[in-house]
Order: sequence, then structure tokens, then C-alpha cells
Amino acid sequence: MKLKSFGCSFIFGSELSDEAGDTPGEGYKHFSRLTWPAHLAQYLNATHECFAKPGAGNLQILEQILTQSTTKDVDLFVIGWTRIDRFDYYNSEFAGSPWTDWLTILPGDTNAVAKIYYRDLHSEYRDKFTCLSYIKLAIDTLNQKDIPFIMTHMDDLLFDQQCHTTPAVLDLQEYIKPYMTTFKGQSFLNWSCAHGYPVSEKWHPLEEAHQAAANYLIENHSLIHSA
Repeated sequence: MKLKSFGCSFIFGSELSDEAGDTPGEGYKHFSRLTWPAHLAQYLNATHECFAKPGAGNLQILEQILTQSTTKDVDLFVIGWTRIDRFDYYNSEFAGSPWTDWLTILPGDTNAVAKIYYRDLHSEYRDKFTCLSYIKLAIDTLNQKDIPFIMTHMDDLLFDQQCHTTPAVLDLQEYIKPYMTTFKGQSFLNWSCAHGYPVSEKWHPLEEAHQAAANYLIENHSLIHSA
């Protein structure tokens, strides 16, 4: 059995003690073995393959999920959807590289493209609608192929219903919500902070939080019990 994990730095394990950095072309090979998905894999006696990438947006995450769903492996997918305000675009110059074929515009970027995007093109409504649509496609694909999965999210804006919403967004939110695993109703980061687990200056939960999160899922998630 293989446990395949997908997401951004929180699944990759950025800033954990055994993570070897994010050097383009090499860093993707050096994901941490101390993340909560890695602990789950160890508990299940499963091989762990990590397809997460620090800084990735949700479109990249979706593509990796769909790509890995085409294999014939017996898998458990562990997915951590990231912040919804990240914009992924395909970098055709490096097509085929698992680290540089996608690039992401982040809110903190200061280059000219990022400034244009967040000033002229970005909206919270687009973020919600597109990311919810990505997640629904992932859910439907995995269910169709009978691939078991544990799905979490980092951004509470994904389920906000106070602003920037339409009947389409509300319907997508209701569809997705039953499939979303939380840590007592919170994201991994918020749960870690609420419990006082060490968090880095860049807001990455550290080793103690990852171990505790794995223990929480082992005790509470039915899929782990039935694996």
C-alpha cells in the first residue's frame, strides 16, 4: 500500500528538522519524513510518496492528484488544500520538471506580474469559485476510481459565506464540506496554535504539532481504522 500526499509547504514539511530545502530541481526530493502524513504512513506500514510543493497553489495540487489517480497503485491519498489566493500558471520552458513546470503568484510577491495580478485581476470570488471547483473535481475523480482519501484545508475563506458568494459557491461549499477533515473544526495551523504547539516564524507547525495531528487522526478518522 502507498500513502500519497499532496499540498503545499504544510504537507511537504517546510522548516522541519529533516527537510532539505526547496532548491529548484532538487528540493522536491527532500520532503520531510516528520509530517503528519508521514506519521500516518508509518502507522499504516505504507510507503509514503509526497507530491507536495512549498508555495504551490490549488491548481497544481489538483493536477498532481489527477495524475496520480491514473496509476494502478493501491493508494491512500492525503490532501492538504492551500490558501485560495495563490495563482498557478504553467511554465512551458520547464515542462516535465516536477519542481519548475508550474509557477505560482503569491500575495507577498513584489514583482511586476504579481502587482498587476493582485491589482487588476484578482478577486476573492474568483478564488472561492475556482478552488471549490478544483476540490469538487478531485472528490468526484477519487470517488469514481474508488481511491480512499483524507482531505484537509488551510484557508477558512474557502467556506466563508458572509462575502463574495453566489448560489453556485454556496452549492459547492455544501457539496465539499462532508468530505473535508478538520482538527476539531479547525485547520492544521489554527489547531496547532490553539494547542500551543511550536510554530515557526513563517507559521509552519513544527515536529510536535505534526506528531499530535497524526495521533489525532489515528484516534478519530474512520479511514485510518479501516485501512
